[in-house]
Amino acid sequence: MIDFIRFDYSREFDFGFKEYVVFGETTSRNVQGCVIRAESPKEVRMKLRNANGFVGVISDRIEVNRYAVMRKKVDAILDFPGRRLDYTTFKLANEKDVIIELSLHSLLSAERGRMVKLAHELRTVFKVINKFDTPFILTSGADNLYSMRPRKQICELFSYFGADVRRAEYWAERLHKKLFDENHIMDGVELV
Repeated sequence: MIDFIRFDYSREFDFGFKEYVVFGETTSRNVQGCVIRAESPKEVRMKLRNANGFVGVISDRIEVNRYAVMRKKVDAILDFPGRRLDYTTFKLANEKDVIIELSLHSLLSAERGRMVKLAHELRTVFKVINKFDTPFILTSGADNLYSMRPRKQICELFSYFGADVRRAEYWAERLHKKLFDENHIMDGVELV
């Protein structure tokens, strides 16, 4: 599996992940991710012109996330405590092959009252993900070494909220092929 993190990790401990995608800091040891923070669809469009690599979008506005899913350069909608998504975004993410990140850090970093609300929203999110078969990935979303969690712990916690862990592993393996397999062109097409 692949973990999305917000700092450059030197791999001194084994958390059970094959690779790490780093958003926010420059890295030479891991896959470099490009974060786009936007408040309007126009801002997403402008920032995508200069974006390269694995592109993730962060926004707390539904229309910005929906617009980002429709863009060809966007690979993932990143998780944070204020993110809001609607049914249309989940359905479009399935059609456009954009991964929805669900991170443990956003759940654990929320305040007590907000944490309960996020836990309730997670159950609904997993129902919608299962309904539309939306690509999603379970990550630690860590912003430092102390926020990192083992893959097994992340999977067990999210399975309690209704996540299909096997499906998440399928999407993570597919993303791993897309990023690291030189023979992979698209699903079902590989160079021999």
